[in-house]
Amino acid sequence: MQDLELTQNRSTAISLTGLTDFAVVIYFIGLVASKAILAIGMGVLTVTAIVHVIKNKETHIKSASLNSFLFPVLIFLVTLLSGLNSTDLTEWGAFVTKKLPFLVLPMVFYTLRIHFSKRYRTYLAGFTIIVSLVSLGVLANYLMNFESVNAAIGRGSAIATPVDHTEFSLYVAYAALVSLFIYLEPKKVIALGTQSTFLLLAIFLIIFLHILTVRSGLVVFYLSAILLLGMHFLRKKKYGVIAGLLAAFFIIPLLSINFIPSLKKKMDYVQWDFKQYRQDKGLTYSDSERIYSLKAGWEIFKEQPLLGIGIGDLKAACKQYYQQFHNKDLDHFPHNQYLFCLAATGIMGLIAYMVAILGPVLHFRRRMDAYLASLILIILLAGMAENPMERTFSIGFYLFFVLASICYLTTTWEQQKS
Repeated sequence: MQDLELTQNRSTAISLTGLTDFAVVIYFIGLVASKAILAIGMGVLTVTAIVHVIKNKETHIKSASLNSFLFPVLIFLVTLLSGLNSTDLTEWGAFVTKKLPFLVLPMVFYTLRIHFSKRYRTYLAGFTIIVSLVSLGVLANYLMNFESVNAAIGRGSAIATPVDHTEFSLYVAYAALVSLFIYLEPKKVIALGTQSTFLLLAIFLIIFLHILTVRSGLVVFYLSAILLLGMHFLRKKKYGVIAGLLAAFFIIPLLSINFIPSLKKKMDYVQWDFKQYRQDKGLTYSDSERIYSLKAGWEIFKEQPLLGIGIGDLKAACKQYYQQFHNKDLDHFPHNQYLFCLAATGIMGLIAYMVAILGPVLHFRRRMDAYLASLILIILLAGMAENPMERTFSIGFYLFFVLASICYLTTTWEQQKS
């Protein structure tokens, strides 16, 4: 009887493991393909967590373990509470719906934390491979339409990517950093390739990132790589390697601007766009519009500095600003996550946002790995020029890897403690 029960438990564990892996594959495909597929991936993961609770009859919650999973929930709560000072409840409801993963996924990952801790590096490697394959397709399409795409870049367009080019560039930057750190971890076993495979992937992704010409991706990669690789080799007292890296990170961008046509076209456009801004003609151009959006965000913030104007009313306030000061029918949100928070939810909302993002860093400060550090740096730096936590793909990307990291670090700590 006991043998039969043991066999049934083992069979259930195997089926749940397979279902979780299947959900993660759908999730990753959704990140690079469509919001609908991403939502299905999140849904299958949620169902898997519910089945896990029912099958294993888990009712006890370890509060010490759960605490670290609650940081992302703050972002959902701030959005929810912002409805109190929003008059446009339809717009507020849309934001609440978009932020639901911040409430649901932490509970899902907490429930499946043992599985994610075991699969942590496999999922990191798998994501890197998927992003590399998609990047290869994007590169092939670019090369087949070389002249027309470069001409479009010179007019402010971007290379076509399966999802928003800015969000995709963050994937590429993260995948490049993950590849580098997998290569630098010779004692870790990666099921999906050899160490040198990931070095080659890192080189390809770094080259591709320059061809893609999305400045957000380039900036977050370079700054994160300089800081994290510098700290890695500093701990090993390899000062010569640090000097070489600094030289490379200075020389490579200079060479890239001169020898990569798409990047050269992009830099030419940036200079032209900035001239339009200085002549007050750039309101509808890519870079100038960003500057105007920052001004709009700052002016709206000053109206209600403590609690913000209300996330439901932010679009209407932006539209009013553009009509009043520029006589344009635009409603662009501030291209800066921190200004977005200040304008929508005030100083209190920004504090909550920073606690949500930096909380895992402080919580795991003595045992944090390079993968979590890379992710947090990317999100913090991207927030200077974008609002990633207001975009579906970026939300899905951030939540998966921050929660997977928390699963791994929490479970590892529990095992060491026991």
